[in-house]
Amino acid sequence: MTMAADKQDKVLNFSSEREQSEACSSSAEREKNQGKNFLNVPNKRVQSQTCLNSAERAGLRPKGNVPTLRFPEFTGGWISCKVGDYGKIITGSTPPTSDNTNYADGTHLWASPVDLGQTKYVIDTQTKLSSIGFGKTRKLPAGSVLITCIGSTIGKMGMAATEMSTNQQINSIVVDSQYDNNFVYYALQSRFPRYLTSVAVQAVPIMSKSSFEKLQNYRTALEEQKKIGALLNLIDERISTQIRIIEDLKSLSDVICERLYTPSEKGSWQTYKYADFFSISNERNSKLQYTNVLSASQEYGMIERNELNIDIKFEASSIKNYKIVRPNQYVIHLRSFQGGFAYSDKTGVCSPAYTILVPNEKLSRAFLKYYFTSKRFIDSLRIVTYGIRDGRSISVEEFLQLKAVIPDVAHQQHIVHVMQLWEEKIRTEEGYLSKLQQQKKYLLSSMFI
Repeated sequence: MTMAADKQDKVLNFSSEREQSEACSSSAEREKNQGKNFLNVPNKRVQSQTCLNSAERAGLRPKGNVPTLRFPEFTGGWISCKVGDYGKIITGSTPPTSDNTNYADGTHLWASPVDLGQTKYVIDTQTKLSSIGFGKTRKLPAGSVLITCIGSTIGKMGMAATEMSTNQQINSIVVDSQYDNNFVYYALQSRFPRYLTSVAVQAVPIMSKSSFEKLQNYRTALEEQKKIGALLNLIDERISTQIRIIEDLKSLSDVICERLYTPSEKGSWQTYKYADFFSISNERNSKLQYTNVLSASQEYGMIERNELNIDIKFEASSIKNYKIVRPNQYVIHLRSFQGGFAYSDKTGVCSPAYTILVPNEKLSRAFLKYYFTSKRFIDSLRIVTYGIRDGRSISVEEFLQLKAVIPDVAHQQHIVHVMQLWEEKIRTEEGYLSKLQQQKKYLLSSMFI
């Protein structure tokens, strides 16, 4: 895509964030010099509009219904429309589950919210319908835009890769011929955070079909739609490829982990009990030395609670009884179906319900970090787990009596080095995925109104 910032010809309605920021700052300074109190602006929305108006006056932002970032060959304003104008809205349905013939040996895709949101195209679904069941649903052609409109995952989207159907939690748009399917998909995706304000406030969030089809959006000439849709679709394809790369790397890493931690005749592998490696720490945060609360994450070990994007309120004084976790310690939590053990590479405090294990000199640093997430280890926990509560609770005393076969410290260090190389590779690829997603987010906010 070639973009030229030619202010004289007004060909490209685009300005850099720096230019817009400078225009906003200049406007604020003028207001201040005129004796007006800029702090009395009622809210952020009004402040934002003031900045945008300033950018328009400076010729740095297009006026009217046009996006900030635009292909240079297109001019003129976009036209306001309703979601229902994009095409026919279809609400999904569920064939009777009491009749097994609707599902037996199913081959037809039938989407529920769980099948949406990971990647753009829906190429597989957890549940499939038989020809009999599929015949009882409202069929959607390839290219239809699917949006979850009921439940906690409201707003998750997808696009039909082939003819399919959905359950009643999903509204779909069979896009009209005067619109580009990809454009409609991204136009909805760009505005859905604003659409959420129209969601009915109740135990189960819901956006009815009638409310959904009345939501405001914008349209432009079909040729511009196609160029915008094609660009963003390329980015989504790259995101999908990156996700598959990461999944493949994780699968290969799991295989390598299983091989490395399998006892071999080569090297000095010996049988121990876990009690030979660990002591239990009950160090408390009684003096409030630490205020950063750590939570157990199966994939990333012990992480700062605020990294989980969960807003958990608590009184600062309540963490006096929390346990102190230090680097190179292991924490037993409740998710034993995933492994139940999280490695810590940082200092902080955690729930008093967790058990903290302190390794001795028989274990190289982080040696069991990777093994504790392996299938071999998870399977070994079956005999020391009880009950069901978000997984199973682990009997620490019985766990410490389990046997483990480990090599000498030098061999342990070699295993850790290999696993760390794989971990670094995966984190690098995840970082690249994050950059692609940020790029897409920026384009969605800039190329649509």
